[in-house]
Amino acid sequence: MRNPNKLQLKQLSSLAKVFLDKINCPTKITDKKCVRGQEFSYQIAYRTTREVYEVIPYEVEIKADPGLKISVYRVENVPSTLPFFKGDNRSDNDFITKKPGLFPDPLIPLEDNKLGVRTDFWQSLWITVKVPESTQAGSYKISVGFKNEDGTLAAKKSFIVEVYPQVLPEARLLMGQWFYCDCIADIHNVEVFSEEHWALVEQYMRLAVDNGMNVIFTPVLTPPVNTLVGGERPTVQLVDITRTGKDEYTFDFSRLQRWIALALDCGFTYFEINHFFTQWGAAHAPKVIATVNGEKKRIFGWETVGTGEEYSNFLKQLIPAIINEFASVGIERKRLLFHVSDEPTPEKEKLEAYSAASAIIQPMIKGCSQFDALSHYDFYENGSVWEPVVTNNNIQIFIDRGVPNLWVYYCCWQGDKVGNRLMAMPSYRNRILGVQMYRSGIRGFLHWGYNFYYTSMAERVCDPYKETDCGGAYVSGDAFSVYPYKNGATPALRMKVFYEALQDARLLMLVEEKIGKEAVNKALDDICIEMCGTSLSFIDYPHTDKIFDRISDFIFDNLK
Repeated sequence: MRNPNKLQLKQLSSLAKVFLDKINCPTKITDKKCVRGQEFSYQIAYRTTREVYEVIPYEVEIKADPGLKISVYRVENVPSTLPFFKGDNRSDNDFITKKPGLFPDPLIPLEDNKLGVRTDFWQSLWITVKVPESTQAGSYKISVGFKNEDGTLAAKKSFIVEVYPQVLPEARLLMGQWFYCDCIADIHNVEVFSEEHWALVEQYMRLAVDNGMNVIFTPVLTPPVNTLVGGERPTVQLVDITRTGKDEYTFDFSRLQRWIALALDCGFTYFEINHFFTQWGAAHAPKVIATVNGEKKRIFGWETVGTGEEYSNFLKQLIPAIINEFASVGIERKRLLFHVSDEPTPEKEKLEAYSAASAIIQPMIKGCSQFDALSHYDFYENGSVWEPVVTNNNIQIFIDRGVPNLWVYYCCWQGDKVGNRLMAMPSYRNRILGVQMYRSGIRGFLHWGYNFYYTSMAERVCDPYKETDCGGAYVSGDAFSVYPYKNGATPALRMKVFYEALQDARLLMLVEEKIGKEAVNKALDDICIEMCGTSLSFIDYPHTDKIFDRISDFIFDNLK
């Protein structure tokens, strides 16, 4: 083996973050235990050391025993000028860095197996291993070699996968991130709902399902979120509306039918219907475009009182028609999730407005779910929301009071004590959410940013490879978890780590089948007590990647 360029390789877990000048969580790994149907990732960090700066070309050779599906990516770096929020207990000290800089995040497919390795700068390959359900139990080997230009082998790393006979169970947890059709159109420069747009939408959908999403955000109307008051985002409503009289409407669901069929083909099982009232208080109607006397025009918007008679009458015709349309293709009510308004604040007038809006919606959606992101117990206590979606730093009060069907979320404000997947955080703070959600019996995880590529109020487009904080509004890592790439999208490493978190919950379900939920929870608590002195909660957990070694040992000891 000839290594004239002093090539260095380090084989690391998916929880490492390989910066140009350092490696966070640099624990070396050589093997992995998994079950059939599981996916996992690991990394190979690389650099050369020479007296003179050069970019040395190598060819990457991947060899894997039959039965494994391997995908290889280059981990690229993107800039962050806002890695954390300062002040007001918004961020603790468990960040890799709080300095602006370049952060490893986009995963770019290694399509030609060629790499240029730079002197003295760390970079990494991201290797994702999918174990099909058809794979037989046993040991499998993967090797990754770096070849010099003359074809000789410069360096190689090997990895052993021990496949257990069990099959990863279907997800019990619901997982959704808001899917923005307008962002896809704008970042790829295509017309909304053109054939080019539909093709892109499909690629973004398939990537979402491949990484654990089973709930699709469905814009029957243009979603009234992250929109400047008085402004509007591009029209993406899936329902064509015609006003036939002063208070009468007809609906064409052709585009919605296409959306449903595509989503089902991609693998989504639940449909999250967009909000019917504006954000942070439910005061107004969203933008609604309709044909009136042969002309398309906006009939509702910021000028419309949300709970007024005219808009209420419109919803009483639209919502039952939507539910009937889903039923016509076999989508039961229990697979429909309805919103009222996003993140209402606790002021008396906001609570009253949200409650009044809920009172319009709720009688029409019995048998469906009605849920919203909010963190104040009063909204649940007065019955205005059926399934609260609560921030992970505020959810304990809901858990302590036994609220059923809880959902959890975080955004850029959750940086103190709790888990999150911000770019500047260590990846164990990302992955911990899976076992936390399992431990607390959470129904679902909801996040606002699958592919938000605008400034905070959607006033302009942001290239996520160049601007990761929405124009300085949101901490890097909050607004999106995929990057546009060619005729589709590619994941952030944060999304791959979160998918491993979701699979942790599914692996614990396997153990639950053998020893029961109570015993699994006790084992998780015992591990955490030993490692950090407290039982597991959304606030309390060991701040180290070592916890996942302990949890893995517990899982596979019980699967023998």
